[in-house]
Amino acid sequence: MIDAYGSSELRRRFLPDLCSMAKFASYCLTEPDSGSDAASLKTRARRRDDHYLLDGTKAFISGGGRADLYLVMARTGEAGPHGISCFVVESGTSGLSFGAQEKKLGWHSQPTAMVIFEACRIPLANRVGAEGEGFKIAMRGLDGGRLNIAACSLGGAQFCLERTIAHMKERKQFGTRLADFQALGFRIADYATELEASRLMLYRAADALDRREGRRHAPGGNGQAACD
Repeated sequence: MIDAYGSSELRRRFLPDLCSMAKFASYCLTEPDSGSDAASLKTRARRRDDHYLLDGTKAFISGGGRADLYLVMARTGEAGPHGISCFVVESGTSGLSFGAQEKKLGWHSQPTAMVIFEACRIPLANRVGAEGEGFKIAMRGLDGGRLNIAACSLGGAQFCLERTIAHMKERKQFGTRLADFQALGFRIADYATELEASRLMLYRAADALDRREGRRHAPGGNGQAACD
């Protein structure tokens, strides 16, 4: 999102560390009262000369409390999607705080917490794109994010399938390995087929996204070049 929509200054400041994974960024869209209806978000950024004052709360934020940067969607104008802008909030900004870490059934490797903004002073230069472009930027960000989640889920499913097959080769019932029961073999074949179909669907979606972004960044496209 910073690469595609940020100014040259933002990209020079943040992309080297993000691309090398020396630093991590969090995506802040969901709020306690706006999940699927993201355009109704209430976090607000009020412009004051060369900065914005950011107030509001984001919920269920991946990396909350641990990330180095927070890409925050906040309302700068009218109600609805056209009144939303995007900002980079750096860790350590005065007024930035976090809720308790969420207790989750899975995905323990990724911290998740509420992110709270109380009169956070955000430099004008930290706005990503123009005012009112935040919702479009957020939706574009979700396109890649959903593919990331699908890839992580496929990895988990592949691990489970491999563990299941290993167990079936070792475990015996009635003196026979589970792997030698034809009915169980059919079920494993179904699981493997569904997993492979999902993987191909993910590859196809990723390819479609790459092609679309390639067209957008090509000479004559409606976005700036991906790299200076």
